[in-house]
Amino acid sequence: MQSVKRLAVGLLPHRLIWIQTVCLLVGAFVVFTAQAAAVIRFQDRSLFIKNSLPGATTQYKVSLTYNNQGVYTTTVGSIDLLFCLDPVPSEPITPYNPVDHHPCVTPAGLDVSHATLSAQSGEAGFTILSKTTNEIILTRAPSPVAETPSSYTFDNIINPVDTSHSFAIRLSDYPSVDATGTLINLGSILSQATDGVVLETQVPGILVFCVAGQVNDNCIGTSGINYTDMGTLDPTKTLMATSQMGAGTNASGGYSIVTYGTTMQAGTHVISALTSPTQSAPGNSQFGINLVANTAPLLGLDPAGSAGNTHLDANYAIPNEFMFHDGDEVASAPNVSFVKKYTVSYIVNSPPDIRPGVYTTSITFLCTGRF
Repeated sequence: MQSVKRLAVGLLPHRLIWIQTVCLLVGAFVVFTAQAAAVIRFQDRSLFIKNSLPGATTQYKVSLTYNNQGVYTTTVGSIDLLFCLDPVPSEPITPYNPVDHHPCVTPAGLDVSHATLSAQSGEAGFTILSKTTNEIILTRAPSPVAETPSSYTFDNIINPVDTSHSFAIRLSDYPSVDATGTLINLGSILSQATDGVVLETQVPGILVFCVAGQVNDNCIGTSGINYTDMGTLDPTKTLMATSQMGAGTNASGGYSIVTYGTTMQAGTHVISALTSPTQSAPGNSQFGINLVANTAPLLGLDPAGSAGNTHLDANYAIPNEFMFHDGDEVASAPNVSFVKKYTVSYIVNSPPDIRPGVYTTSITFLCTGRF
């Protein structure tokens, strides 16, 4: 019997130690769970980056929903946005945790110090209180928050330059106006700068130009030869001929058609070129062209085609009046143009005393695209 009593007495200190240990564990659990319950997570967190290229200056849109469940206060006066490589918040340094295992390392190249708050929705009324290379603090008069989706758009943020590592925004909000004191919501958003998928193509410069006796629409074909026998000179009648040309381009500056050549001549004997728009007058020394339909003489056609932005030079656009000058621009387009078809009319008049001979000329049309 004494042995049993001594055993019971001997066990008593051990029973007290176990009871104390259980009480400490329960107490620790209560303390730690209470601290954990005091902080809750932002919901529906997201980040939209307008341009994700490394080092680009771009726009960030941070979206989130405030979460009030289990929080003693729902008043928010500030939001802290901390840009780090690690999304996990820093651990408080205490005697039991002397090392912060999740310090905030700024992503290489990232800079939010020039950011501006360009838009906000949901819980609004914020302005930027302060900003550094990797942190933005928003502030407002402390106000209750609702559990509604909210967003905050920042311009002039410079992306990180490292495409091999993600980066995070550590989010937290506070009842105070300067992101100090009691923490309410927290959470992180993870993203990464990336080299974009480059798609490239090109449109070659195109200039369509054709010259012949007759040309088809869009210069898809021509007919006739580049030679015309106008007949025998006679002071009582006008000799006539036509040719056609088509022009179009995708050049931003359009195109220009210039005529080069000389008047009709036979050796040293010359038929005078009309130096200004002039009506045809048989019995006079005249050589000239125009690019419109005429009735006196009945000759030529107006420009044809769907291009509505082409122009004729004023000197060559008067019905029944003709002229010719080496190097004159006769037609043009100021910008991109579909193919336009032009009919060139030629007239020759001769005086009664013209010297005998074979009178010829060669007229060249040069079309230049203004790319």
